[in-house]
Amino acid sequence: MIGYILTEEQYVQIQGQFYAPYEFFNCVQDINGIWYLLLSDQDKEQIQDTEYAWILDLQEGEYTPVPPPFPPKK
Repeated sequence: MIGYILTEEQYVQIQGQFYAPYEFFNCVQDINGIWYLLLSDQDKEQIQDTEYAWILDLQEGEYTPVPPPFPPKK
């Protein structure tokens, strides 16, 4: 999955901020601890005319999720 790569500062700046009445940024860390913002095409359209349009100019990269924890052994 391709996402926008964020610095720690950028993550802090946008995490939880609303860009539409009922939609907000929710950043995620990948398996290497790098912050990403994953956006749909609809999200990108909504963001392009806002104060957050700079996000669309960030470098993109392949997001690799953290694997889920193994269930405890019984």
